[in-house]
Amino acid sequence: MSDLIQTVKEAYAAFGRGDVATILSMLAPDVSWELEAPAEVSFAGIRKGPEGVKGFFQAIANDHADPKLEITEYFSSADGVATFGRYKCTLKKTGKRLDSPVAHLFKFRDGKIVRFVDYTDTAAYMEASRTSAAGR
Repeated sequence: MSDLIQTVKEAYAAFGRGDVATILSMLAPDVSWELEAPAEVSFAGIRKGPEGVKGFFQAIANDHADPKLEITEYFSSADGVATFGRYKCTLKKTGKRLDSPVAHLFKFRDGKIVRFVDYTDTAAYMEASRTSAAGR
């Protein structure tokens, strides 16, 4: 297993424990943390630096109960890792369960994460976010 894959596995384990401080310690000062999604998705957008990434995790904590990442595949290159799996949680606003496929891209520089891109099923997220039939 590559050192980069091991670092990503450690980051996922920290997420599973709710240990955001460990994740933040793995980031380069100029990290870019990206999730393209509709504006209604509180954790969407491009966040810069560890403080921006901290806001990403705070938004997840505010909106999601019992978040779980189940990563099933890891691929590495000289300076990056791609992963595939599923993200599951209950949306606090609606009580609905979300079960979405995910793909994550990590880029490294000097052993630190310098870029993270999250690809997720935002349509499934928006559906789980609806509180009434009027939103259909």
